[in-house]
Amino acid sequence: MGQYLRHMRNSILLVLLTIAGTSAGQTTTPAEAKVRAKLAKGKAYPAIRIATAALAKPGHPEFYALRAEGYNAIAEFTKAEQDARMAISLLPDSVSGLFQLAVAGQGMGRLDSADAQFSEVVHRSPSPEAYYRRAQVRQLQGRLGDAARDIDQAMALAGADGPASARFHRMKGELAAMAGDTALARTELGRAVQLAPDDPVNYNSRGFYLHAKRGDHKGAIADYDRAIKLNPNYSYAFNNRGWSWYKAGNTAKALKDIGRAKRKKSMNPFVYRNLGVIALESGDTTKACLLFREALDKGFTTLYGTEVEDLMATSCKQPAGSRTHAPVQAPAGTIDRRPDRPPVRTNAP
Repeated sequence: MGQYLRHMRNSILLVLLTIAGTSAGQTTTPAEAKVRAKLAKGKAYPAIRIATAALAKPGHPEFYALRAEGYNAIAEFTKAEQDARMAISLLPDSVSGLFQLAVAGQGMGRLDSADAQFSEVVHRSPSPEAYYRRAQVRQLQGRLGDAARDIDQAMALAGADGPASARFHRMKGELAAMAGDTALARTELGRAVQLAPDDPVNYNSRGFYLHAKRGDHKGAIADYDRAIKLNPNYSYAFNNRGWSWYKAGNTAKALKDIGRAKRKKSMNPFVYRNLGVIALESGDTTKACLLFREALDKGFTTLYGTEVEDLMATSCKQPAGSRTHAPVQAPAGTIDRRPDRPPVRTNAP
């Protein structure tokens, strides 16, 4: 994928991770190695097909966790949950099934369950990836201090800084910005960019958390420009740049960028929040309320809090009320994934 750096493979660590992902006493089969290779390259659909063929034969329960990872990678969280539970029942000593169950739960917005499951993973097999993923959940829960401690643990276990650790600095910077520590946010988000200058996610996060949140929309747009140049399909960066254009007074450019974001990732609830606020402030309350409802139906509250519900309660004829929200797009990942290939993550809206 264009968002992520491609670095040299650490052969020794890969062998250890492959052994750790299998059941005790079981050697890695060619089919299992092939599935892992496909997943490491972000090719979830071929990985799922190979795992499904392997599961048609008896005696290979390790493919349930691998197929669950594939399903998580394409946001098929219900299928991933089913496979993860089967993996846990057949291989109770394997951490991989529990990890994928937590990923699926996060994807469906079950943050409390995901936190408990990642905590069990951390207890049984502490790793930078496990701490990082629990930090993501706690960031969504608003537990900024706990998330920051998890990131510190991830950094300590990961050891020396390198491109693969850029995501740790990025999240530490995001958490600092959310907590109001601008100086730390600037340092950590800058460090992420320094370590991985070709990763567009770093520029998007810095633009959103450091610049836009402080009202520096000119600085934010510059970072979003760099993210989009690196990845022309980066929906979140288009959406964020559109909002910054709006706050800078250029509604035409705002609507163009947010429209691009919608075409590229129609399930992003923040797209509809942004369009709704623009419509509301332009005097079209009816359109705004329809857009706010769309944002809620796509899971805004689970990801970002009650802002849209509050807007509906004050601006629309009927309050938002209680709705069943769409699943949250969770990052794909596994404790068995190459550490030099960061997992996809839900990034700034």
